Amino acid sequence: MFLMDVSVIVCARNEQKYIGNCLKNLSNQTVRPEIIVVDGHSTDKTVKIARKYADKIVEDNKKGIADARNIGWKVAKGDIVAYCDADCMPHKDWVKNILRHMNGNVCVFGPLIPYEGKTKTKIGLKVWGHLFLKASSIFGYPCICTANVAFKKSVLKKHPFRYQILEDFDVGNRIRKVGKVRFYNDLYMPISTRRFKEGFHRLAFKYYLLNYLRLKTGKEMKPYF
Repeated sequence: MFLMDVSVIVCARNEQKYIGNCLKNLSNQTVRPEIIVVDGHSTDKTVKIARKYADKIVEDNKKGIADARNIGWKVAKGDIVAYCDADCMPHKDWVKNILRHMNGNVCVFGPLIPYEGKTKTKIGLKVWGHLFLKASSIFGYPCICTANVAFKKSVLKKHPFRYQILEDFDVGNRIRKVGKVRFYNDLYMPISTRRFKEGFHRLAFKYYLLNYLRLKTGKEMKPYF
């Protein structure tokens, strides 16, 4: 039996190297969630591996990551919808802690903790994935990250994902106006450093910072693409 209160969505494409460990960790949670994989038409063994653990596997519509994330929550049975990436390694109490913190909040998120990589890369990810995300919450403009976040599904119904980059920051900026979005240290998420090595997180940090400054000066955020 698994608790339907929480559905965890993993959007993936050609993630055979990582997704098995991610889904295994989700299936071994102290509070078992519904596990949903939204596959981006993988050409490797991603789907085959996912079948061992996932409760639902659905294909995206090839319209981008925002639509894939929306597909996930639309098929979810849980009242709480959480997201992590295929290269994440959720600790056993991650879902339990989500449930504990969700009372009174519309969204909760936590730090990203690198589980591999060179020292320089780990430091860079810790700055962006922990210090910056925590500071954004303190200053009232939460920069949520879909590698480690949970929402009340009712909020996503009114404020779905829109952009193909910064889709998470956009949602966070909108829902902070309708409820509390909180950062919690015990919602930490072990994650690979590969995207930081590929430059994605440095680019994301730049865009997050630019949009944070825009919002602080009363301007609308821009997707920058």
